[in-house]
Amino acid sequence: MTGNEMLSTLGLRLEDPAESNFTQTAKLDALNIAQRSVVNLVHNAYLVELQTIVNDKTASAGSRYSTSTFSNAFGSALPIRNGITAIFDETNDKWCTMIEPGDVKRLENTYLSGSAANPVAFIFDETIYIQPTSCVLIDVWYIKAPTAIAANGTECELNVALQESILDFAESQLWKMDNKSERASIAYSNAINQIKALNERYQVEKPKGIGTQGRA
Repeated sequence: MTGNEMLSTLGLRLEDPAESNFTQTAKLDALNIAQRSVVNLVHNAYLVELQTIVNDKTASAGSRYSTSTFSNAFGSALPIRNGITAIFDETNDKWCTMIEPGDVKRLENTYLSGSAANPVAFIFDETIYIQPTSCVLIDVWYIKAPTAIAANGTECELNVALQESILDFAESQLWKMDNKSERASIAYSNAINQIKALNERYQVEKPKGIGTQGRA
């Protein structure tokens, strides 16, 4: 749906197509808050439209890349929560093994430390750290934040399967503002149940094979 179509649909749900009770600005704010909620709750597998790559980024200061420079490196396409999904070591032509910051201590073990043949990367405090230190050029694969929904003919960036949940969350928020708690609760439950069903479905249908088991 386009932004205008979502506004019209939301107006019908709120029984206010003439915008007597809910202004266009209020509805747009609700839609964009709802869109962020959906992105934060749904499995990354359903966010393929937001998948992005930035190439040839220079790592420095001991093979680290500060994500505080995202505004320069990634422009307006900033990553979402846990949005960095893979890092490619251009220097050594290898995919980095992504680890959690809590596992860094294990890298002190000679057999587990990062090497040119098996580079390792982790993210902490808005910084990407890479081992070995010979890595100076990386590609970052990530999921970006969605483009804001606007009152125009631009399509909502998220998959059509998620747009119903966006409308439900937005409707819930606006009913809550109007002190219609029961209607707000029904719309919220609809959104949560749809996302829960999608996430559970992914766990059943996700790819199975070498390197896939155990991944979120």
